[in-house]
Amino acid sequence: MNTETIDEAIGKYVNERMKKGKKTASERFLTYAYLKHGGDELAEFMKKVVGLSRYYINFLNIMENPFRGPEVAWFGSMVIVAVFGGYLASQEESRMLGILIVSGTLANAWSLLCAVAKKWLDVGVMIAIYREILELAEKEFNSAT
Repeated sequence: MNTETIDEAIGKYVNERMKKGKKTASERFLTYAYLKHGGDELAEFMKKVVGLSRYYINFLNIMENPFRGPEVAWFGSMVIVAVFGGYLASQEESRMLGILIVSGTLANAWSLLCAVAKKWLDVGVMIAIYREILELAEKEFNSAT
């Protein structure tokens, strides 16, 4: 049994969960599992779903941290530009340019904050959905064995 069918089932659950809710997604997931892997393969399928769901949860817990990923580089470059803008603002002949650079940096800081908040919320929702899949698969695995 390959992981593509397991990943496909998990993906279908996630899409269905986002559109129609937990009950419908659970029913469709179980229907897919029983039709595709009925009989003896069902326990193995559910065991692999549990393992893959745990992997996704652990991966997303790492990615949930806003200081891992491109946000850190964006923040670092903003700090450097803001320091340079502050230096320019302290010079008489380039004060206006420094003020514009610092204000642009503040606008980018707001944009970064919004992007990090959106990422954090999206990852939190995905973790919750993968936990639902994990619980559903564990329950079905226990009933199949």
